[in-house]
Amino acid sequence: MSEKMVLQCENLCKEYGTKRVLENVTLQIEQGHIYGLIGRNGAGKTTLLSILTAQNAATSGTVSLNGEPVWE
Repeated sequence: MSEKMVLQCENLCKEYGTKRVLENVTLQIEQGHIYGLIGRNGAGKTTLLSILTAQNAATSGTVSLNGEPVWE
């Protein structure tokens, strides 16, 4: 049986200048599940997704896929 893929972030923070848009976000996303991400405009949804998909660097914290960092 193959191992399910797990995308995990721990204590993720993102700042643009002096504005902090994400603060200490920790979550785990497992293969085979459906997740929803809701919030007002400007809440940081797109920023979070861009960090999880390695399109944007976090100010601090870690993102890993099956224990391996998404950033080289």
